[in-house]
Order: sequence, then C-alpha cells, then structure tokens
Amino acid sequence: MKKRARDIEIFSLSSIDLFAAAMGAFALLTIVLMPFYQKEIQERTPDNAIANLARAAQESAVKTVEQKKALQKKRDAAAANVSDIKSEADKLLAKLRAAEAALLEKQAKARAASAIPEPEPPEPIPDPEPAPTPAKELVSFRFLGMKTKKDDIVVAVDMNKCMGGHEASINRAIERIIESLQDNHAVQVVGFQQTDSGPRVRSWPTSGLRRINSSSRSQAISFSKSLSRQFGGSASMLDAFQKMINGPGQAIFLVSDGLPNPSANNGLSPDRLVREITRMNGGRKEIHTVVVGNYFDYRGTVEFMEDLSRSNNGQFMALASGQSGVCD
Repeated sequence: MKKRARDIEIFSLSSIDLFAAAMGAFALLTIVLMPFYQKEIQERTPDNAIANLARAAQESAVKTVEQKKALQKKRDAAAANVSDIKSEADKLLAKLRAAEAALLEKQAKARAASAIPEPEPPEPIPDPEPAPTPAKELVSFRFLGMKTKKDDIVVAVDMNKCMGGHEASINRAIERIIESLQDNHAVQVVGFQQTDSGPRVRSWPTSGLRRINSSSRSQAISFSKSLSRQFGGSASMLDAFQKMINGPGQAIFLVSDGLPNPSANNGLSPDRLVREITRMNGGRKEIHTVVVGNYFDYRGTVEFMEDLSRSNNGQFMALASGQSGVCD
C-alpha cells in the first residue's frame, strides 16, 4: 500500500494573509503619523540647527559688510585728513618763503642805504724825478751765508803750527772770501803767529788796503797761499787784533783753528781773551770767524770762535777739513 506524501507547513495561508494585513496597516499608520513626528522633533529642539547656521551665516555676512563700510569710512576720513595736513603744510611753506623773500629784500635795501659811495679816484700824481745815483753804492758781501755791508775788509790768517796739515782747506776758504768781494770793496790780508822772537805779523799790502780788481784779487790770493807755507809757532791773537783794530778796515774775517795758546796771549784763557779783544774793539769793527780743521775734536774751539764773533757783531762758520793736522 502506497504511503501519502506528508508536507509540513509552518504558516498557513491564513497566517500569511494576517501578516500582510498587519504590515499594510503599520505602513499606513507610519505614513499618516510621519508629519506629526517631525513636528514633535522640531518642537523638542529649541532652534533648528540648520536654521541657526543659516541665520549665523547671514548675520556674519551682514557684519562683514558693515565692517567693510566702517573701514572704508575710516580710510576716507584718513585720506581727507592727510590732504588737509598737506594743504596746511603747503600754506605754511608758502608763508615762510614769502617771509624769507621779504627779509632778504629788507636787508638788501638796508645795505644799499648804508653803503658808503666809493671815493672818486685821486688825480694821478706825477712821478718824482729820480734821485741822483750815489757815487758809491753799498753791495753786501756774502760768503757761504756770512755777509756784511762793510766795504773795507781785512782777512786775518792764523799761522800757528796746528794749522799745518789743513793748508788746502785754508787756502780754499781764503780764496772764496777774496773771490766774493766786489769792485766796491778794498782788502788787506794779514798773517800772524808767535815765534821764539815774539809776535810776528805779515800783511799785503804792507800798509793800507788795496781796491779790488782782477790784479789785486790775484795778488791777494797768491799772498795768502804763501802764508800757508810758513805755519809754525803759536797764535798771538791778542797782539794781532790790537794791530788790526788800530789799523785800516771795517770788518775782520778771522780764519783759524780756534785754539789760542794762553802763553802767547798774556796768559789769558780763551773766554778772557774774547772779553779783552771785545773791550779793545769797542764796537768799532765787525769780527767774523771761520774755523777750519778738525774743530769737532776740541769743544773749546767752536766756543771761542762763536763767542768772539757774537760779541763783535759778526757771524760764525765752521769748515771741516777732512785732513789731519800736525797737532792731532
């Protein structure tokens, strides 16, 4: 016997119909109640968030526009203020320039009013007639910086033995002195020394002075060279100056090594000898001194020659020899 098929069904058709009807009712109720639900949510919320955001955005936009307008007003006011300041500055500058121009004009008028009119040039004065030329015009004698306006010159040569060895320098110095003399000068050359027999003086010319010309200049140089070949003994300066001061001439040029021996000058030391010669001279004649030789080896040499010239309105000069003297 055949068995029947048995199907097991969980839900019957009536159950399904019931469920479908329930679902339909739920959907219908949901659709009907949806507006009321949204309204309840809106009522529970104080402000709608989206509306608040929209309102906030709108308010912010309004504030931004107002701020821009306020800022623009401030800018316009500042620009107007700057314009006013510039205008005031221009007015002040114009006033200042006008005041400066007025002051300058006032000063110009004051100077013009106080100006002293220039005097009219004086009438030319005719040149006076030239004075007659004197028969004899003084010409300064110059020798290596030494100078005098005296016309009558005496060249005194110390012939003591210590001058030996410096003949070339002495002859050159004397020759330069004589060559420096002009036509208006007259000259005498005197050599002096102390020998065993006493003071000795040689002179050219033997008396008086000789006017300078080519012939007398040559003779004076030749005589001075002959003196340099007779050096010896000591320097009797006291005796020589006594004769020269009492003799011719207005200026004496002494050429010496500047080492006077007291035994040949009455026992006088160099400084006392200077005072005695100065006393005898009494300002009558200029005494110039030229020291020749190794004067830097002896301090007293320069002091004696400088003191003698300074005390008698003269000048001093030192000429290095570069040679060794017999007293070195």
